[in-house]
Amino acid sequence: MSGAPGKVDRQQTTPFYLKLFYRSGGFHRIDEFASLSELPPHLQIYTWQTCTLRELSHLLTSALPSLLPDPAIGTRLAFRLIYPDTRNAGQGTGAARFMTKDLGSIVIGDGGPGILPDEEEAGIVAGGPVAGPLGGEPDKTLQDARFVIGDYVSCAILPPLPNGGVAPPP
Repeated sequence: MSGAPGKVDRQQTTPFYLKLFYRSGGFHRIDEFASLSELPPHLQIYTWQTCTLRELSHLLTSALPSLLPDPAIGTRLAFRLIYPDTRNAGQGTGAARFMTKDLGSIVIGDGGPGILPDEEEAGIVAGGPVAGPLGGEPDKTLQDARFVIGDYVSCAILPPLPNGGVAPPP
């Protein structure tokens, strides 16, 4: 592969299968992914390398709106990449081993001008809690994080603090 990755034509490029794991209050422990037969709760979605954290947030919150507190303003959705540990493959008991890398987070209802969805995303996130301004890194893509097809994405849903403040990133 040479050159910088370009914009994906979503009309011409076939999407790939992604498992988006979720948990309220924090991330899943990495050892919860060791048993591939009993994975934690997740959504199964089809998406592209140009999928943003805003889009992942929208897909999760529209499929499972009960995950968000009411009101959702001030809720942080933190994302983490979960990928196979290829450096230590073949060592140990044979159980799958995984590594993590933080992708970033968004805060529902936080932020201001300049972080609203672009034209391509506007149709995807129309309506719902992530259609408006978001704090954090809503425009960060899977491609930016060097996502490889077959990796997982985990989302920690962090409700606002008792004083109404936004929870810090985990």
